[in-house]
Amino acid sequence: MFKTSRRITMVTVMVFSLLVMFAAVSTANHSWGGYHWARTANPFTLKIGNNTSSNWTTQFNTAITDWSNSSVMNLTAVAGTARRNCKMVAGTVQVCNSTSGNNGWLGFN
Repeated sequence: MFKTSRRITMVTVMVFSLLVMFAAVSTANHSWGGYHWARTANPFTLKIGNNTSSNWTTQFNTAITDWSNSSVMNLTAVAGTARRNCKMVAGTVQVCNSTSGNNGWLGFN
C-alpha cells in the first residue's frame, strides 16, 4: 500500500511541476525571479532526464508523450545523470523517484 501511495505522490509532483512550468511559459509576459525558458519560437524542446527506476518507465513515458501534445513545447526523454542525489543538470529537467529523507517535502522545484 505504501509503495502505491508513494508512486501516486511522485507522479502528482511531476505533473504539478510540469503544469507550473507550462503556465509560466504560456503567459510569457512575466518573470518569476528573473527566470524564463530561453526560446525564440514555439514549440520549444525540453530535455527531461529520466532518473526513475524501471517500475516507473510507463508513467514517465506517458507523461512525456502527453506533455509533448502541446503546441508550445516538446519534451524529449534523455538518460538521467542525477539518480543518486537528484541534483540539477544544466539544460535539463530531471525527474527522480528516490527519497529525499523524512522532511515533509513532496518534491523539488
